[in-house]
Amino acid sequence: MEKLKEYIHQILGKDLEIKELSKEYTNKLPFLFRNNFNFYVTHLHNHELILVKVNKEDAFNAAQLRQQVIAIQKVLDKRIIIVTEDITAINRKRLIDQKISFIVPGKQMFLAELLIDIQDFNKEKAYQKEFLLLPSAQLILLYQILHREDNLSQYTFKELAEKFQYTQMGITKAIENLKRLAIAEVVGTKEKNIVFETDIPKLWKSIEKHIINPVLKTVYVDEKPSIKMHCSNATALEEYSDMNPSKLEYFAIEKNKFYELEKTNQLINLNKESGNYALEVWKYNPELITKGITKKNNVDPLSLYISLKDGFIDERTDMALDQIIEKCIW
Repeated sequence: MEKLKEYIHQILGKDLEIKELSKEYTNKLPFLFRNNFNFYVTHLHNHELILVKVNKEDAFNAAQLRQQVIAIQKVLDKRIIIVTEDITAINRKRLIDQKISFIVPGKQMFLAELLIDIQDFNKEKAYQKEFLLLPSAQLILLYQILHREDNLSQYTFKELAEKFQYTQMGITKAIENLKRLAIAEVVGTKEKNIVFETDIPKLWKSIEKHIINPVLKTVYVDEKPSIKMHCSNATALEEYSDMNPSKLEYFAIEKNKFYELEKTNQLINLNKESGNYALEVWKYNPELITKGITKKNNVDPLSLYISLKDGFIDERTDMALDQIIEKCIW
């Protein structure tokens, strides 16, 4: 693990403290896992991470490993990262395709859970700034896809700012972001308007590499806040797919509203670990997209899809997400 510590320090400038995972946790795992892997625990960017060291690469294939990672994560309820000393190009691609977080010390790091794919961390920062959607831009874009009858090209920039509750400068930045990514065009001189591709499947295909997870973070409380919120995560899947609702209720809350509630001490037993309700803090206001889309006070289906697609999900959830895209895009 010393090589791993050096690699993280070199790439991220962070000094990791890595400990063996206590038997309290490892004893919960099947013998097969304890025999094939070594387990460690560390913290990075305020996230507790379980490092699962694979000593021989031929001990797994990517498809099987994904199921093992899901099983381990369910038992330990922690974020899982595979650590291996070496990896073939084929297996590396398979791990990335399977959204399995991994670190090859000295060579590569792919942290799907933390949205980091690193060979050169500075290049990744530049990529995020240059090629990803701003939350405000994604809000506008998803609204246009889901509310095709309300063509946004009929609105001036000022009217768009009022519609989506941003300042005029904020809406201008959002539109510049869409324009720079070749997702939309701006027409007009004195009164400018934004124009999107009308072929929705074509538009969706062009934006998939630019979309961002709307969830900033997930926290837990013991009492549901007495404000209007929209169901999210597994709780919202029931309306848009054949999934049953989860036992733990998830709700989306816009970040400014969340910080207001936090500041005024209206969130009972707020913490990052567990509670009676899960609150997803969103980067944009889910209510602005979901009007007229949901009958059960859920977040919109595309934001829901984006929020879940890169996490560790089981086969039934994966099928549910496919149903959402089939209904909304194709």
